[in-house]
Amino acid sequence: MSVQLSKEGHFALLKAGVEGWNSFRREYPEYLVMNSVSLADAQLNNVDLHCVLLMESDLRRANLTGATLERAILRKSDLRGSDLRNAVLDGADLCRANFSGADLRGASMASAFLKRTDLTGADLSTTRGLTAAQINDAFGDERTRLPAGLMRPAGWARTA
Repeated sequence: MSVQLSKEGHFALLKAGVEGWNSFRREYPEYLVMNSVSLADAQLNNVDLHCVLLMESDLRRANLTGATLERAILRKSDLRGSDLRNAVLDGADLCRANFSGADLRGASMASAFLKRTDLTGADLSTTRGLTAAQINDAFGDERTRLPAGLMRPAGWARTA
């Protein structure tokens, strides 16, 4: 079962602050549809966005430190420059999402779907749960910082 809110509804909940939002999510933990929202520069540290559909959303430079995005669907979303330190993205669908320049240190990405995900310049140096297969499905460059033990794919772009 999913809950679908109007744009006014989800913005009202987010304006109530993380505490109010997380209280709502405890009461309604099922999938929630919030596609195509603009949350650029939002302060959402420790927010619970598990099982939230945020496809084609603008989350540029958002503060998502410690956020729970487990099983969230962020297909084609823009997270350039976002702070996702210690976020939980386990099982998240990140297909074609843009994480260029994002800080993912300490984040958990076990079983995340990274097909055609842009990790150019992202800091994944202490990200947990990443596999070589996930990295091989993504895009990156020599500025992308990978966890110890993961090799940079030969096909990743080289910067000048």
